[in-house]
Amino acid sequence: MFNLFKKSKNIESKIPKRIPIMRMEEYHTHYLGKTEDDRLFFGSVTFAYKKPIRELNPEERNKYRIELAILYLFDKNGKFSEYKYWSTEKDSERQSVWEEMEKLVKELGQVTLCNIDVETFEINIDGIKCGLIPNEESVSIDLFPSNTISFQEPWDGEYYT
Repeated sequence: MFNLFKKSKNIESKIPKRIPIMRMEEYHTHYLGKTEDDRLFFGSVTFAYKKPIRELNPEERNKYRIELAILYLFDKNGKFSEYKYWSTEKDSERQSVWEEMEKLVKELGQVTLCNIDVETFEINIDGIKCGLIPNEESVSIDLFPSNTISFQEPWDGEYYT
């Protein structure tokens, strides 16, 4: 029998290696779907800090904040393959993040917005941890950076904020 769960510390993990993700229009999973050549994609508009937030006092957080539009791409089987992104540290450009995400998706050509099913993955973009990352402690898969949304049992594609 095929086992979708990873082994961790000699016990079987309750976290699957792949998850369905439900598209929710105008929410965190709005930019979700399939390209004409059957690749899958997940666009995330998010933020991160150039320094660990615990090292920043509230007054200086904005100075180290980076806005990001990240487009994760997967092959037709849901295996992560590449990413494209746009980022800015400038206050005057922060509202552009949504427009930049639209541009990244448009570059894919004809797309169908729909639910997807993909494998977990972790990458580093300019020193920032990104991806759909399993969290053994909370038995979840969290979207990074900024841990904006979390997928949990029953692993049905819905997410929690």
